[in-house]
Amino acid sequence: MPVEKYGDVCFEECEGVYPPSEDTFLLMETIKPSGKVLELGSGSGILAISCAKRGFDTEASDISDSAIECIRKNASLNKIRLRITKSDLFQNINGIYDTIIFNPPYLPTQDNLPGSEQWDGGSDGFAVIQRFLSGLKRHLSEGGSAFTILSDLTNIKSIISEFNDLAFKPIKEARFDFESIWSYVITQGR
Repeated sequence: MPVEKYGDVCFEECEGVYPPSEDTFLLMETIKPSGKVLELGSGSGILAISCAKRGFDTEASDISDSAIECIRKNASLNKIRLRITKSDLFQNINGIYDTIIFNPPYLPTQDNLPGSEQWDGGSDGFAVIQRFLSGLKRHLSEGGSAFTILSDLTNIKSIISEFNDLAFKPIKEARFDFESIWSYVITQGR
């Protein structure tokens, strides 16, 4: 596959791995990393690679073996080193991070198609993001920030209400024909 570039990150798309898309680029434009960085569900790894290129101590993780290999390939392409961990969200993650990034599967669908775990957020769009938010406080430092994407195809107010011990702040919107997505920063406490 051809080498592409977004910002200062070169990358190759990898078969079976969610390709960098509008939601990825929206996060890349809006995350403000600090300290120790963790990206969950890294896919191609370009968000983690971007943070590592800026000098942050960065760990990338994904549940997929194909994604783990894609992260390795793209890190090598960019001549950077980062820790790479195979993990289902926080399952194999140890430690506390100042910045946590997660571009979740957020579409309210139940496709059951091969590869649909990359976009399928369950019937309400929150099947994976709920698991992420439930584990977030154990791994986010006091004063730390998490960055994620939410879609207006879901009931964003309900997820904010469910996790009322976290503060959600919309950063930037990207509009498309059928939906708008928002990058959010999440911190502990209101």
